Amino acid sequence: MKKLLLYTFFIVVYGISFGQTFHPEIENYTIANYKADNQNWGIDIDSNGVVYVANNKGLLRYNGQSWQLFELPNKTIIRSVLCVKNRIYTGSYEEFGFWEKDIYGNYTYTSLVSSFDANHQFRNEQFWKIIAYKDHIVFESFAGGVYIYDGNQIQYIEDSQGVYDITVYNNKLIVANRNKGVQELKENKLISFEFSESEYTISSVNNVSVISNKLFFFDLNAGGFIYDSNKLTPLPEEVNLFLNTNVLNKAAFLDEKQLALGTIKNGVIIYNLNTKTLQYLNKESGLQNNTVLGLKVHEGNLWAALDNGLGRIDFRTPFSYYKDFTGTVGTVYDVAFLNEKYYLASNTGIYTYSNDKKLQFIEGSEGQVWDLSIIENQIIAGHNDGSFLIEDNKLSQKLTSGGVYCTIKVPGQQKEYLQGTYYGINFLRKDGNDWHSHVIENLSFLVNTIVFESDRVIWATHSYKGVFRIELNEDYTKALKVTSYGENENFKQYQTNIFKIDADIVFYNSGKWFQYFQQKDSIGRFNRFKDYDDKVLIHKEKNEAWFIDRKSENTLTLTDNNYKEIYKINVAGIKQRLVAKYEKVIFKNDSLRMINLNDGFAMYNINALRKDKKISPIPVIDKIYSRTKQFSILDTLIHIPFEDAKYLAFEIYMPKSYGNDFSYTLSGEVDQKEFVKEGKLILQNLPYGDYTLSLENDNQKGENLIKQIALKVLPPWYFSNIMKLLYSLLAMGLLFMVYKINKIKIRKQQLALQEEYMREMQKKINVIEKKNLEKEIRNKKRELTNSTLSVTNKNEMIIELRNELNRLKKFSTNEYRTKRLLDSSKKHINSNDNWKIFESNFNELHEDFFKSLISKFPKLTTKDLKLCAYIKIGLITKDIAPLLGISVRGVELQRYRLRKKLELNAKDSLSSFLMKL
Repeated sequence: MKKLLLYTFFIVVYGISFGQTFHPEIENYTIANYKADNQNWGIDIDSNGVVYVANNKGLLRYNGQSWQLFELPNKTIIRSVLCVKNRIYTGSYEEFGFWEKDIYGNYTYTSLVSSFDANHQFRNEQFWKIIAYKDHIVFESFAGGVYIYDGNQIQYIEDSQGVYDITVYNNKLIVANRNKGVQELKENKLISFEFSESEYTISSVNNVSVISNKLFFFDLNAGGFIYDSNKLTPLPEEVNLFLNTNVLNKAAFLDEKQLALGTIKNGVIIYNLNTKTLQYLNKESGLQNNTVLGLKVHEGNLWAALDNGLGRIDFRTPFSYYKDFTGTVGTVYDVAFLNEKYYLASNTGIYTYSNDKKLQFIEGSEGQVWDLSIIENQIIAGHNDGSFLIEDNKLSQKLTSGGVYCTIKVPGQQKEYLQGTYYGINFLRKDGNDWHSHVIENLSFLVNTIVFESDRVIWATHSYKGVFRIELNEDYTKALKVTSYGENENFKQYQTNIFKIDADIVFYNSGKWFQYFQQKDSIGRFNRFKDYDDKVLIHKEKNEAWFIDRKSENTLTLTDNNYKEIYKINVAGIKQRLVAKYEKVIFKNDSLRMINLNDGFAMYNINALRKDKKISPIPVIDKIYSRTKQFSILDTLIHIPFEDAKYLAFEIYMPKSYGNDFSYTLSGEVDQKEFVKEGKLILQNLPYGDYTLSLENDNQKGENLIKQIALKVLPPWYFSNIMKLLYSLLAMGLLFMVYKINKIKIRKQQLALQEEYMREMQKKINVIEKKNLEKEIRNKKRELTNSTLSVTNKNEMIIELRNELNRLKKFSTNEYRTKRLLDSSKKHINSNDNWKIFESNFNELHEDFFKSLISKFPKLTTKDLKLCAYIKIGLITKDIAPLLGISVRGVELQRYRLRKKLELNAKDSLSSFLMKL
């Protein structure tokens, strides 16, 4: 009955506060993330922070960026997992073995079933846990017991049935036995573990866990114990009641002071050994499932293998969270901390939360609340219905009417304030304990932000109409001048954020920073913030400023008072929970900052950030592949065929980081710089050449180390060395062919030129020869004519002498002599010698004349032929007569006869006819 009362009290006290405490960052992984079955049985993590999970479907691997699933050959459920150096040991149903990674990043499985004794008989066993012990691997099953693998053989430990858990404590192998309590291994036998002092009966143990000299175990009857320095200390009774009721399943030390206890029914509780306090991490705290099947602690992270999914609880993060899992609070627009109490302004009203861990609603505050301002140790709320003073957890006084966005102190005044409202600007002043207000005249538009340029000049923003510069009178009763800059060409978007940076009025619009130049009354770029494009200022204190990236980076940037970057803070875990366009960082004290969220708020410990300045790890390349092949991840120089460079993928992760983005820089034939999303980098259509790929973690605090790898994209086949040699040979062959062809062409041209030259020379020679021949012919004709005329003249003389002799014959004294002279002259005239000479010379000039004439006119006589020849050379009748020894009349008669023989008409010229032959 006492235990029941204690448990009832425990549930009442603790149960009502589950959803109302600060808790560490919890990240859940569902089957939608890891693409396997919902149940996960065990977790282990290697030296790089890569997580390996025993899942119903196989072995899951998570490198902080992407998930992989490896199934056993027989497709059985994996129940346990252990990372030892380069091997991942897994246990399944009657199956035990290890996975190894090859040079391409692929995992292959090796079964060790053959290492069991040949006579060993399994007892329907599943291997539920694996640990490293000295140089051996120890694994256990409920039904079978404990087995030890020495690298060659697997030894079975006799009489080890009923073992539920195993661990190593002070170099001893310790087992939790449901039937025999806590045992240790000595000389290959399990014996009872001797506690130095024990007034407790330890008989049925199902969990053991160790850190340093501390040993935790849980007895199903006696409860949980811590054994340290030979002292056995039980857990508080209410804790044991909770563990019995919710069924403790797994235990793991977070550190020397904290013990994580995973239950079947109610998630994880964190027990502080020093303060004896509890922290609950369950569905009401953000853990997606309450059934814990496995726990693993690694460098400040507690990993929980759940019946439905996985959880990672980050105890090292500077963030802690207040989250409203009921949805009652709604979206938080502002947070204030005053007198050890938190005030939350949300879209549903105002809530308070204090150390009693109870969330309380302030009555009468229903509706949208935009702002909480701490003024003179009081809180003024900017509400949808006006501004209200909050005192004693209630709205004590309504200060102004109408919706109020903000309350801003007037510079140089202690008790005067301006308020941006739905309808303009209110002036608010405190006199003693009384508040007075009035509406500033000449302003009738919505004002959600106010910034002072000077005591009487302010800047105000409208959600849709942009920016206004307003000059006020001395008593703040009316606006003297209102100038709109909403249509300024620099403001591409309707919403503008406005700030005062030192003495400058500064604007943020469309991802860029601008400033107001008073002398020119113009707006231009604010070069001081050129490195903060796409980052908007959300908080500014005296010594620090906070910027949030509005585009792709999951970061908050913290700067000093000179706006020089100090840290980049990873906010990937809350990026989707930030209130878009209403993000705030609220100062609590020197070490803590509060950030409003859409389901509560976050607390950030800036001192932890300052202490945690460290060197970020070097990125690791997990796989390199194209569409057709894989490349070794061990090489520092990767040779990539040209076809594979059309699609080249890199799977990359940052050791011991989960969900962080990082950047890459590619330099070479192509230069690129981008962020790597979800751990996968794809390069496409790289030209051949040499490249350097650099990987760097951009959103971690501290110094970043860069991973570099050299890439050499090989030329396409048609630019390969063999092809280049072939091209060279081909080019040489072509050059040789061109040379030969040109040589032949030149030779032909030379021959053609020579032939042309010879033809020209021959023409010249022919012309000369022709001229010479014509000259010779003319000479011969002249000679023939002259010789013929000479014969003619001689014959004429002889004829004339004969005629004279015939006349003188009768007077001659010597008749005989005269007759002899007459006969001799007649003989000389009729001699053929002259004709033969003429004929010979004539034939040289007119070789075929007689042949042609005879062939055409065969009846011609010798006299006819002679007459034709004389006429041919152009002799006249007078010259022909002596040659023929006849008279001129006789020649004409003969010419007449010849014409008849030649069948010439009266009109035909005999001379012309003969000339043509």
